Amino acid sequence: MQHAAEDAAQGMTLDSLRKLTGGDRVLIAGSAIVLLSIFLPWWDNGYGNTANGLHDWGWLTFLGMLMVLTLLCVRNLVPEARLPELSVNDPVAYIIGGAVEIAGAVVFWLVNNERLVGGVKYGVFVAVVGGAVTVAGGYVKQLEARQGGVPR
Repeated sequence: MQHAAEDAAQGMTLDSLRKLTGGDRVLIAGSAIVLLSIFLPWWDNGYGNTANGLHDWGWLTFLGMLMVLTLLCVRNLVPEARLPELSVNDPVAYIIGGAVEIAGAVVFWLVNNERLVGGVKYGVFVAVVGGAVTVAGGYVKQLEARQGGVPR
């Protein structure tokens, strides 16, 4: 019984982080960019008051990032965990998560760009870039799955 616990503990070491593929690293970079953008100003009212990505449609971007990071962490840090199968393969789920990140930022921009006072700030555009990097990471994972066999 103790041997099984030691094996499970070894699944979550720095060695598992060193074994990340290129697609995993691109996904982490995209998620890090989106996480940074969440705390940058997304909107300014012109009088010094700002709103970050945790307002309005920015929540959609945040939830997309959480989905991508959760799936990535579960698949890489706890690979032996028994999980239900997704209706799509993991690379497609990452691409969908990146598209959700982009959609949240774009809808935020469209909704808040029509106000008379203030305007959209650079955090929205950083979120779009991060979402695009996440989509690219999903695509790289798809290419890796084609070269290496069956995708997770």
